[in-house]
Amino acid sequence: DNFVRIFQDQIIWVSVKNQLIFTITDIIKHIAFPLIAAELMYLLPGNRWRYVFRTGFILPMLVPVIVTILLWLSIYNPTYGLLNQGLEFLGLSSMTNAWLGDSTTAIWAIIAMSFPFISGIYFLMLYAAIGNFNQEILEASRIDGATGWKVFTKMHIPLLIPMFKLIVILVIIGSLQDFVKILVLTDGGPGTATVIPALTMYTVAFTSSEYGYAASIGTCLFLVIIALTIFNLKFLKTDY
Repeated sequence: DNFVRIFQDQIIWVSVKNQLIFTITDIIKHIAFPLIAAELMYLLPGNRWRYVFRTGFILPMLVPVIVTILLWLSIYNPTYGLLNQGLEFLGLSSMTNAWLGDSTTAIWAIIAMSFPFISGIYFLMLYAAIGNFNQEILEASRIDGATGWKVFTKMHIPLLIPMFKLIVILVIIGSLQDFVKILVLTDGGPGTATVIPALTMYTVAFTSSEYGYAASIGTCLFLVIIALTIFNLKFLKTDY
């Protein structure tokens, strides 16, 4: 009965739509921006600057997640938040908004958290992968006339595909499980604008005490994670 209820629950369907938005944007954020940072790191002239910037990207990992969430909650505050204050300072008062209180902007405000999206762990994974490239092959491509852009698109990207697959799996798992930031920032609101399945599971279990229904939602999330992981590993094959 609980599994049947899942397919009849309109909130679940809204949460699934929101989850798709969060997951797709998380994948883009956690691949594109760390990749750009890792590639630019190798363009730095000396190891000293590489060490400085590498340390700068890693240091935020030491900050507890809840501290980062509360910091962004303060930034988005409509009264004294840094974002609205900055817009007013620039003469853009008409653009100020209750970012987390507006159903049209709340989900995008959460997605924009932690800009510029250079996650320390994914940056390190890509940085290490690039460092392990066969330098003889890369040097041969440069001798054959490959420019920096061609080396990036024709050599680096294909060689990084296995790492991309691993990051996609980790991001999907994290995205489906991570509801803490939404709980703290909006609690799924306004209305159901930012609700996701994991938050619904938490609310149903610890607010309504419907543990059976919550367990059913959790089981479905588990099955989705397993299915996506198998699809990623088995069907998105690569020869690299």
